Parts: sequence; C-alpha cells; structure tokens
Amino acid sequence: MTKPISPIQAANALTPHWMRSIHDFDALEIHPCLAVGRDSDGTEYVEPCHPAQADFWTVYGHFRSGGADAFEDFATQAEARAFHDRLIASYPHLAPAQ
Repeated sequence: MTKPISPIQAANALTPHWMRSIHDFDALEIHPCLAVGRDSDGTEYVEPCHPAQADFWTVYGHFRSGGADAFEDFATQAEARAFHDRLIASYPHLAPAQ
C-alpha cells in the first residue's frame, strides 16, 4: 500500500524552487547559454555565449541582495522572452524601473 501524500506535499513537488522565494528577486535577465562539457558525474558545464552560439536561453531571477538564480531554460530566445513577460505580468515587482 502506498503512503498517502498530503495536498501540500503534492503542491510543493510541482512548484519550481524559485517560485517559493519570488519576492527575494527584483528583476529578470535572459541570457544565451552554451553547453561546454560534462564532468565525471554527468553535471553539465554551461557558459554564457554570443546569441548565434546558443544551445539554449535561460531566464534568471536577480536577487535583491545580488547574484542570480536560473529559473528556466528554453530552446529559443522567443520562448524565454514569452516566459519573462508572463512572469512580469504575474509579479510586477520584477519589471524594470521606468
């Protein structure tokens, strides 16, 4: 018999890690990324690159305290931009100051 899972555990399992701390961020960034290799345990090494070299595009959240956290990766810049725009529509505090 399977142990029942609580609704909160189920919701947490589906919630992206960054969403629980969305108010720790003050902006979004989009960067082209290039996969440059893997280490012995399979961890992929990724570096920022020129847009023409991109293997994928990453949307980052910029922490209020400095630094950034990768939110999601996308195959195209257009997909990354659409996600970026949806996040700003949902969380206006992430929009650039005007």
